[in-house]
Amino acid sequence: MSYAQVIVFKKLGEFDDSLTYRIPKSLESSVKEGSFVEFPFRERKGQGIVASIVENIPAGVPEEKIRELNAVVRTDGIHPNHLKLARFIASYYRTSEARSLRLMVPKGLWEGAFEEPKTILVGSVAGITTPPRGKKAQKILEILSQAGGPLPLEGLKEQSGGFTADTLTRLVELGMVQKSEAPFFAPFDPKSAVLKESDKQLTPEQEEALAQIRSSDKPMLLLGVTGSGKTELYLRLIHETVRQGKQAILLVPEIALTPQTIGYFRQSFGDAIALFHSKLSEGERLKMWWKVRTGSAALVIGSRSAVFAPVSNLGLVILDEEHEWTYKQESAPYYRTHRIAEEMAKLWGSKLVFGSATPSAESFQKTSSGEYGIVRLLDRIQKTEMPLIHLVDLREEFKKRNFSVFSLLLQNKIRDRLAKNEQVILFVNQRGLANAVVCRDCGYTEKCPRCDIALKYHRFYQNSGFRSQNSAADRLVCHYCQFEKAPDLLCPECRSPYIKHVGVGTQRVEEEVKKMFPKARVVRADKDTTDGKTGFEPIYHDFLEKKFDILVGTQMVAKGLDFGNVSLIGIVLADVGLHQPDFRSSERLYQILTQVSGRCGRRGDRGEVVLQTYNPTHPTIRMAAEQRYPEFIESELRHRQAFGYPPYSRMIKFTVVGSDVGKLSKHIVAEREIIEDVAKANALPVTVASAPASIPKMADRYYYHVLIRSERPEILLDHWKIPKGWRIDVDPVHTT
Repeated sequence: MSYAQVIVFKKLGEFDDSLTYRIPKSLESSVKEGSFVEFPFRERKGQGIVASIVENIPAGVPEEKIRELNAVVRTDGIHPNHLKLARFIASYYRTSEARSLRLMVPKGLWEGAFEEPKTILVGSVAGITTPPRGKKAQKILEILSQAGGPLPLEGLKEQSGGFTADTLTRLVELGMVQKSEAPFFAPFDPKSAVLKESDKQLTPEQEEALAQIRSSDKPMLLLGVTGSGKTELYLRLIHETVRQGKQAILLVPEIALTPQTIGYFRQSFGDAIALFHSKLSEGERLKMWWKVRTGSAALVIGSRSAVFAPVSNLGLVILDEEHEWTYKQESAPYYRTHRIAEEMAKLWGSKLVFGSATPSAESFQKTSSGEYGIVRLLDRIQKTEMPLIHLVDLREEFKKRNFSVFSLLLQNKIRDRLAKNEQVILFVNQRGLANAVVCRDCGYTEKCPRCDIALKYHRFYQNSGFRSQNSAADRLVCHYCQFEKAPDLLCPECRSPYIKHVGVGTQRVEEEVKKMFPKARVVRADKDTTDGKTGFEPIYHDFLEKKFDILVGTQMVAKGLDFGNVSLIGIVLADVGLHQPDFRSSERLYQILTQVSGRCGRRGDRGEVVLQTYNPTHPTIRMAAEQRYPEFIESELRHRQAFGYPPYSRMIKFTVVGSDVGKLSKHIVAEREIIEDVAKANALPVTVASAPASIPKMADRYYYHVLIRSERPEILLDHWKIPKGWRIDVDPVHTT
């Protein structure tokens, strides 16, 4: 007797556990792992996925309560490798199998839309001589008689100028036309498909990099400076994969990049591309799912979630701009796309390529350990020089009584570019906006003496109950070890009274640039202006077509975009991100400064960057300005190793919420003691810290983070029962 473990298609959180059903003799040959099935559920019929087939009843399940499956809805539901991937996600990220599978099944399918899309064809019936009544009906028959065969319903409507469903129904009932169905998506055939080959000539450096990637059986890190032609190598690798009859997945970190990326690859692959991103409606997402599942899409392009597209014969996965934090899912299950892609490469035996001008510390360290291979592109494809970066000391601007967000140098450079009809990007690092305190005279920022992390300013800081006995007050707090102190009224370094919060928003920059340059055509790209259905795409095309002179934007303008007419980048406040109370703050700052600088000077003359900062001598800012990535990353890894931060350990973050801060703190203290006891019993070195979240109170509820750092935290999780309500994030990219 065989039994099916079934994941029920229910709202997540409502029913996440699998149920056991007996497989009747009549269905034994058709029920497979991954099949969509129908079964009795409570007092009605339910539907779901067969997660596994077992020969014995699971322990604790009474045999008399086991019911039989009713039917198999689709045998070809979920690919076996996706089932294995779901099990891996459930185990590694400590979540349910239902939540893991939900990543791979669009909402429409989860709600029972199991039939793949069909095309309705309309054809005329031979021998009809009596003309129908009505001009629309006559027009339909005229078009069909000239077509020489059935036409898709939508095409017929377009040619005829539109008609009602009643008109078509009447013609069918009269026997004058007939309707039929055909698959909406035709499988992609690499032998017959016309794939346009790239006409670009590779440089010797590109040829060598391509040869190394082809010959390696390891995941490969493609370290290429901005403008070095990484995308062209992706195109060649995807072409080769598709020619072999396999599918490829190309991931980009931001939806803002998809218009440019789609445009680049559509020239070669035409309609054989499936697009996945957060702006798709549920209907569009389901349609793309079927396009991939039926084999009609040879190439999948999209942001993070595209990694779960239902490929059946995967040959290649590429993560472009692999350093970006957006490859981390920030809701349950908190997966990291890199880890998913690594597991997929093992399951399918596919190639895996990570590309970046500024690889993450984790990926770079894997090249040192031999887990990844590495290839380098050190020259720009157009042989243009890397941009010239001017460091501007904002302390000096303050002394000159220039209180504008633009330094005098940046003002002059903008004026010059506008006169030359060249374009400018003004970058505002809003993601880095933290409540940091900076001295405007000397640039001093206070760090935790124990953790070498910037202290974060908390207004009206409540007694946490962990170490401090302070009443509500303004405090500077370390989010790693709970060190805290009162903020100084005078700078501890130079005794200046001009010690204050830093932070500049896109709206303020937009307003000021319009006031300073009233004739300039200015557009802003941030969450507010790109939140609609079309997202960043209209702004991207308008700026590309030179309808605007100045683009003011956040991170979305820094990631991989190629604007040939941009000759100047203004980084309004470079060091804001430096003050995040996170061990990755220096790495993120280096990456964003390098990436945004790379958006200029990609054609013709050398571009220029004006980098404004209160900390011109800070090592990270200095190395970014001088484009010294190898030196920076080696220094960063030495620092991480010395303090035991990832990649030299692993980290788990728990978010704990409560309405009573006193009870919440006591609960966390008690669990910390249990964690430390479990670690000691298993001889597992572990560091545990707890601190308020970056927004410690929302809707009268208090939010705290508990951080566990260890080389093998999974041992701890195997022996410690996670308290109910503790939200787990394995390998977090943000710790505050």
